[in-house]
Amino acid sequence: MAEHAAVASVITAIGKNRVGVTPDVMGTNQVVEKTSSSLQLIHFNISGQKFIVSNQLIDKFPTSKFHFPSILAENWLEEEKIFYFDRDPALFNTVLNVFRYDVLSIPSGYDKGLIKKELDFWWVPSDNLNIGRSQEEKRLEAEFQWLENRIPPPPANSKRWIKLRYKAWCFLTDPLGPYTSWRKLSFACCILTVCLTLVYMILFGLGTSVHYREHEGHDKNMNETTDTQNNLAATTEALGCTALSKIDCYLRTTPKDWIHIGKSVIMTMFVAETILRLLLCPGQAYFKSLITWMDIVAGICAIVVMVLIQVEDKIESHFGDDSKKSARYVQIMLDSAQVLRVFKIFQYASVIDGLMIMILTLKACLKELLLLVMYLLIAMFLFSTLIFFAELQAHTGTGIPDATLGYWWSIVTMTTVGYGDYYPTTTAGYFIGVLCSITGIILTALPVAVIGSNFNIFWEHNNKRRSSLMESISSDCKSKEIL
Repeated sequence: MAEHAAVASVITAIGKNRVGVTPDVMGTNQVVEKTSSSLQLIHFNISGQKFIVSNQLIDKFPTSKFHFPSILAENWLEEEKIFYFDRDPALFNTVLNVFRYDVLSIPSGYDKGLIKKELDFWWVPSDNLNIGRSQEEKRLEAEFQWLENRIPPPPANSKRWIKLRYKAWCFLTDPLGPYTSWRKLSFACCILTVCLTLVYMILFGLGTSVHYREHEGHDKNMNETTDTQNNLAATTEALGCTALSKIDCYLRTTPKDWIHIGKSVIMTMFVAETILRLLLCPGQAYFKSLITWMDIVAGICAIVVMVLIQVEDKIESHFGDDSKKSARYVQIMLDSAQVLRVFKIFQYASVIDGLMIMILTLKACLKELLLLVMYLLIAMFLFSTLIFFAELQAHTGTGIPDATLGYWWSIVTMTTVGYGDYYPTTTAGYFIGVLCSITGIILTALPVAVIGSNFNIFWEHNNKRRSSLMESISSDCKSKEIL
């Protein structure tokens, strides 16, 4: 009972009416006396960090735990005349900011769930609070929204087919978006597209190898024997390409049938998806993306390639063998344009967290990376000149022949690649090579700290966004179950 009385005496001014004071009428001492009698300060020790809170502040939430002395008395320390709570000081300060500004500001490194638990501990209602964001959080959110490039939904009074088109667009392009239905199925389609892109690039790579190419009028028995050959020279000889250049060998052979069929099927699916995106696109924002135009160019090239494959024999019969080789050369060049498909993965950057964070990190560090390139160029010109003069005493044809090859040598040395095709042969050249390699290590290490710092910042913000997204998805599922 004594502790309860002591606590009650500390919070005696809570709930009392404030007394108005007019400085013009009263003296300074009277103002101080009146003010001190109407303002009661409460001392809190939150895990070693002290807070002083006025009863004027906690009066904003009459139902909070601060208004119940009998409950606070359980944590009263009579020796120090203070309330002690083993809580997080940063979260407690967030609770006080709710009292001050009626805004829920989430500290860096904390999620909304911890803040809600802290508010529930102090009996502070959190349903109608506005979530405040710092300027840094607003900047980060703007970066994420720039990458996601989401098209806003149509007005509520729009026609039904416009709303259906927008839903289909979200399903096709934004698997985890706030306006996407059937998120799991949309996410599965996204993963399938990424996998098909990787499979296509693997098939494209295999089709360029002589081990997986054959003559048009090929003999199956010959191919069965050459399939078992792992020696490049033997395979090249079997194809009759020993005395030919690579381009001539490439023109007179074609990929194996299973590679051609696989590439054609995947290419057809990509073209169909591109046409579907163009038909469903609800606005012009889709056409402002460079990846969109890469997709369109790759789709047009794919259509031309499939047409050339079908009319190849007709071109030969009407215009001769040279025209067929020219058509085959055009076909090869347009088929090579399909490498742009690899950028298709970036269309789903909003789904792949690591990819999205990497893109935003590189964008934020663009100035530092350009500065690194400038430093490397300066060092390249410097060391290429030094190594040229250092190698003047070497025999002709050895060492670094001229300064232009010194450019190549200095870049390879500074990036610690070291192909070994050109290297110094004199004592002075050895010394300059050591300085060049050390300089390269220092220069390439400079932006690492900046890149790592930005990566951590984007990673933490992305975790907050993902947690809030999962909460919204779970709440939507619960509301649908209730309905």
